Amino acid sequence: MNQHTNEHSISFITCVNDDTLYDLCKRHIYSLSVPPHMEVELIDIRNADSMASGYQKAMQDSNSKYKVYLHQDTFIINRAFIYDLLYVFQQNDGLGMIGVIGAEEVPQSGIWWEASKKTGKVIEYRSTYSYLSFDEIDETVKTVQALDGLLLVTQYDIPWRKEIFDGWHLYDTSQCFEFKKKGYLVGIPYQKDPWVIHACGSEFDTEQYSYYLKKFSEEYFKT
Repeated sequence: MNQHTNEHSISFITCVNDDTLYDLCKRHIYSLSVPPHMEVELIDIRNADSMASGYQKAMQDSNSKYKVYLHQDTFIINRAFIYDLLYVFQQNDGLGMIGVIGAEEVPQSGIWWEASKKTGKVIEYRSTYSYLSFDEIDETVKTVQALDGLLLVTQYDIPWRKEIFDGWHLYDTSQCFEFKKKGYLVGIPYQKDPWVIHACGSEFDTEQYSYYLKKFSEEYFKT
């Protein structure tokens, strides 16, 4: 773990296996407004064994205080994104991680999007565009229990549970629970308009997801 955190640096961290998508992702990052005192670093992880292991390696390699973990198919369209996240974090030392959509409470199923109260917004692209908007946020940041991994931003480094989540699912909800175990809040900032487009497609590996869901429940919902 890095001893010297650079408060004037922000890293954008992505596991990449599709350069066409990642080029588009990068193009959006390069068009963001950057505060004069901030440096921007892009880290692409190739051939990662899992999302958590890729993110863990990048976290250890970067000394940026602020880290944006985003999917290669996540395109940031809020040009003031860096200003907005700095504002949110600097208002609240206790806030560990933010995202753009999530659930106020994770149901016993462990599946955050089955929650009765979801919040945040995002534009999704699955052959056509759709605007996903859940409960409106009327404060600077709304505390939640789970965030979707399409985009996660941290101001503190907490190890990713790569030994349990050694695939591509539930690493995000797990990390939210890890932050909370360490006493930090997890939240979703107010977005006037969606901050990102997620070109997620419609493929979904139900079998893999169920496998990691079981691991998640065993780890965090132990009675």
